[in-house]
Amino acid sequence: MDRLIEAIQDRLEAQVPELQYIDDDWGQMDDYAQPPVKYPCALIEVQDAEYTDEGELRQRGVVLVTVKLYFMRLSNTSNRAPKSQKIEAHKNWAICTKVNQALHGQDFIKNGFAKLTRKRMSPPKRQDGIYNRNITYSVGFLDESCVPVRKTTPAKPTIKASIQTV
Repeated sequence: MDRLIEAIQDRLEAQVPELQYIDDDWGQMDDYAQPPVKYPCALIEVQDAEYTDEGELRQRGVVLVTVKLYFMRLSNTSNRAPKSQKIEAHKNWAICTKVNQALHGQDFIKNGFAKLTRKRMSPPKRQDGIYNRNITYSVGFLDESCVPVRKTTPAKPTIKASIQTV
């Protein structure tokens, strides 16, 4: 799963320069008075995986991975807000769109992973005023991590020399 998370991090860094912090989700946004991130940020969490056996210790899996986007929303979006404030506030939606464009259906993960497919987007409720959108993707993959590595030794050629006397 490390390869999956790193590939998503690299892709977001290259395609969505607006993101100031991109990392694996290890709880940065939980239980901190001042979370150790810069906004806007993306935290990546592998949430669930299901596997089927392919034989010879190989498995096919489908994993759900969520990209959690966090914004420090300081602008007003009400109907009577100044247009400049509304434009600033709606930049969050533009970043959500760019994240999805960078990930959904794109062929950027190598070594046994399929393309990411967006499954849902949800707005978890927070009590601290930080705006949050979670975008969940599914991705299929082939796991060969339990397949034994077979060592092959090259055959040593034997040369038979025959000496003929006349």
